[in-house]
Amino acid sequence: GEKLTKLENEARDSFESVVSKQANITQSFLGYGSEFIKKAGHSPDAFVQVAMQLATYRLFGEQAGTYEATQVRPFLHGRTETTRSVSLESAAFLQKMGLTPKMDEHISEERKSKLSLLKEATNAHVQYTQLAAAAAGVDRHFFGLSMLVDEDEETP
Repeated sequence: GEKLTKLENEARDSFESVVSKQANITQSFLGYGSEFIKKAGHSPDAFVQVAMQLATYRLFGEQAGTYEATQVRPFLHGRTETTRSVSLESAAFLQKMGLTPKMDEHISEERKSKLSLLKEATNAHVQYTQLAAAAAGVDRHFFGLSMLVDEDEETP
């Protein structure tokens, strides 16, 4: 009755307080789309994942992973596996691109090197996505193992 109504009102007020402090701004990128990315020889998903890594690298000064779920529906009770966006190939690409734009794309060898490393990074991402979709990823496996360790036990 009355106690429930009071709790509902408090919950609504708390929710409205949190929501009112948030801002969501959407910006559309119209420079090119998935067709251009495909014609350039990249998977659109992998291209965007590598672009997010470059943005994160330049923002925070280090490479950081992002979460991307991959479906594993062909398997009984299959749900998702995590696709790892960080790879040796993406790290090499980020190092070449640098923390700030080098403005050296007009130098033929630099441009070729960057494009080659981008291709290697996107190919690595596609390969890992395929492994994750085939339930050959490692994240869920490691999560399951971590759940077997009690709080008072040392992780092997």
